[in-house]
Amino acid sequence: MKFGQVDNLDLVDFSLPLVSEETKTILSNINRSNNLNFFFGAPGWSDQKFKGIIYPPKTSAKNFLFEYAKQFNSIEVNATRYGVPKKHVLQKWYDSVNEDFKFSLKVPQVITHRKNINDDQAKFKMDEFLLAVHQMGSKSGISFAVMANYFKSSQLDELRTFVNSWPVDLPLAIEFRNPSWFSKEVVSQWQNLFLTKNIVPVVTDTPGRRDVVHFSLTNNHLFIRYVGDFNHVSGSLRVQNWINKIEELVNLGVENIWFYVHQPGENRERILLFYNLLIPKINKVLKTKIPLLRDFSTAT
Repeated sequence: MKFGQVDNLDLVDFSLPLVSEETKTILSNINRSNNLNFFFGAPGWSDQKFKGIIYPPKTSAKNFLFEYAKQFNSIEVNATRYGVPKKHVLQKWYDSVNEDFKFSLKVPQVITHRKNINDDQAKFKMDEFLLAVHQMGSKSGISFAVMANYFKSSQLDELRTFVNSWPVDLPLAIEFRNPSWFSKEVVSQWQNLFLTKNIVPVVTDTPGRRDVVHFSLTNNHLFIRYVGDFNHVSGSLRVQNWINKIEELVNLGVENIWFYVHQPGENRERILLFYNLLIPKINKVLKTKIPLLRDFSTAT
């Protein structure tokens, strides 16, 4: 994900914003199940650089997803941005992972990047996508729609129509990128809309766009898309910032955390290093027992 990338990370303030009073009120009214879940993963499983680090050295491409699911319990499926896979492909995905694994499918951009996201062609493509989500059954995570950079808050009515057409029984997260969505007045409008329809707002932590890091939550899900660079000294600081924020939000009522890491450039395999720093801290805060990722580069 190139969105928000910068040339000089030294100039970025990576502090996280305060949780809004509106969010605190919303979370205080949620019935808690006291069942905490931490779903985590990468934005794909097909990277050849994972071989010999995240996957065993001799892993064939056809077994990448199988090996991926041994390390992670979820995945952000960006491949569906380009279209809905055929049924037999979805079935292969389903059969390659364990029962508790979750696929978070990206809504195709032919829908989210249309001039009118609710026209007849968009609706047709949405029906195709929803059939794919249904096919994944219990292994479906939270579908997510990344709205176009040019999709502005002046199109709130279009957003409302889009949200109202989404099936209430299927989780959906929405990511905004246009700055117009993040003024206090506009945030209140879409937060109330999401609240009534149980839509999850995506929290995007990317260096060059700090406005898209927000905590205007609407239910007990926290969906994070994190753009990091584990080559930089800020990596460990950002991890600790998130641990502190997750602990705060869990105390307020969040029970499901979805954490997807994008490691840009030529070092995507550093996702392993990132999670092996994050996981012990998550286990301490959430009282979970998530194992560290196995590093095949050090295996004998």
